[in-house]
Amino acid sequence: MIKICLAGALLLALLPAAPALANLNVHPMRVHVEAGKTATVRVHSQSPQPQYVQATVKRILDPATDHEQEVDEAVGAVTVMAVTPGKFGLAGGGNRLVRIIPLRAVEEETAFRVYFEGVRGSDDSDPGVTVQGANATLGVSLVWGVLVNVLPADGRVEMQLEGDRLVNRGSLRLGINQVQDCDADGACITHEVKRSLYPGAAMTLPFVPQSGGRVDIDYRLSRAGYRDHRHTLTP
Repeated sequence: MIKICLAGALLLALLPAAPALANLNVHPMRVHVEAGKTATVRVHSQSPQPQYVQATVKRILDPATDHEQEVDEAVGAVTVMAVTPGKFGLAGGGNRLVRIIPLRAVEEETAFRVYFEGVRGSDDSDPGVTVQGANATLGVSLVWGVLVNVLPADGRVEMQLEGDRLVNRGSLRLGINQVQDCDADGACITHEVKRSLYPGAAMTLPFVPQSGGRVDIDYRLSRAGYRDHRHTLTP
């Protein structure tokens, strides 16, 4: 059996000539949830055989940066959220609704990844499909990683310019779409920037803001990912 990790998007490496069948599908791949509320994802079986699925939660440190890493919760720490059910059986071709529930409030938007993976059941059966013969179907056990953003109760947006750096001083993630460099006469140059900026993080702008001008930041928030916002800063 071959395992392939999917973290936010499906990444398939080159496989042998035999056709490949994924045994799971998860939707959506990104959710946000606030204290006192619940988010849901649905796990779909892509296999005709029954299987067991297990959920694993990882906290993301330094999200959306070059130093991003995933870790288990520290021993003795209060768990921020729960996934229920954490392990369940899935009938062939069936689906299951899974709930993601914050267990305590956070002070700033925090990123987690919930992995869903086919595992052995009580009868030690293997959820994957093995290769039998040169022309057999190749079973691929996929690990799906759903990005979960836990939001603070009273989130705020606050940005600051420090030279050619944009710093997120607020408590919410900023989904930066573009940045406009405008001079004192109002002429602007637009720079496309697709970047998530989490609380406390900073990014280097593709220009140096000039005194007397302004910088327009177009961004989106996790709570309403379809809605565009604009914030103007002056050097």
